[in-house]
Amino acid sequence: MLPQNYLDHIFLELERLVVFKGSLALIVFGTLALIVFGARHDDHICQIWVIEEYGVLESWTEKCVPVDPVENFYGCTDNGELLIEYETGLVSFDPESLNENDIDIGYTHWVGYRNNTIEGLVLLDGENASFPDGD
Repeated sequence: MLPQNYLDHIFLELERLVVFKGSLALIVFGTLALIVFGARHDDHICQIWVIEEYGVLESWTEKCVPVDPVENFYGCTDNGELLIEYETGLVSFDPESLNENDIDIGYTHWVGYRNNTIEGLVLLDGENASFPDGD
């Protein structure tokens, strides 16, 4: 179950479920639309929602960081950097330090997104189910 109200106060541009530093995470890119003194300001942000305890809705924690407008998102590195495509090219973005490293790939159309899967058991109705062996 995704975090409740994760789209409050944000205009969604892109979202992905990923593995972030070994935990399931929801990465959300969007825009906060602010009107200050009659002028509109679009602040682009990245929300990183990490689940601490599987099955407990209240265990989602959020980190929100500013980013440039995002064209595409390809996933996370093992150390928690985000692989983001901006209009200017592909970068590795560290949400802790806010540092960006240009990966220097000018033509990113060949770059693909592949989501890693996490094996798990989810009991939807709270009861155990047994299946015949097929022997």
